[in-house]
Amino acid sequence: MGAIILWREWHKLTRTRGPLFAVFGAIYIGLAVASLMYLRHTNINILFAVFALVWTSDIAAYAAGKTWGRHKIAPKISPGKNWEGLAGAVVACAAMGAALGHVAPIPHAILGACFAVLGLCGDLFESSLKRHAGVKDSGTLIPGHGGLFDRVDALLPCAILAGIALYIRLNFS
Repeated sequence: MGAIILWREWHKLTRTRGPLFAVFGAIYIGLAVASLMYLRHTNINILFAVFALVWTSDIAAYAAGKTWGRHKIAPKISPGKNWEGLAGAVVACAAMGAALGHVAPIPHAILGACFAVLGLCGDLFESSLKRHAGVKDSGTLIPGHGGLFDRVDALLPCAILAGIALYIRLNFS
């Protein structure tokens, strides 16, 4: 159901951009959803670790950005994002990844830091789609918070990375 909602929101944001955006959206959303299902099927602790890392990144970036933020990353796309917030997210996710290493076979400090950067990329990517479409939110699913895509913009690329990392670890190590 989530994939259908994400696809509808994606289509709303990109319908004027041509068929390649439809294909890319199907691949992007499909890979993320397939990765989440793969993580759940393989080891639910890894799925929980992915969620914990994404939430840690969001919270740490917000807190560090509000406290120390002065240098904007992409003011035209997402004016609230700053380098200090990203640094806080990287440090917090590295620590969380290291702490979760005993719970799930994948998370560790380097992967945690990658999640912080990749989550920001997912957030900026979605923000750029919204700017181009001239909308504030991707949808109206969650009153006051926008659509589902607004809630999972950082999760989607992190899920894909986690799925790939787990697949490589289980099949090539």
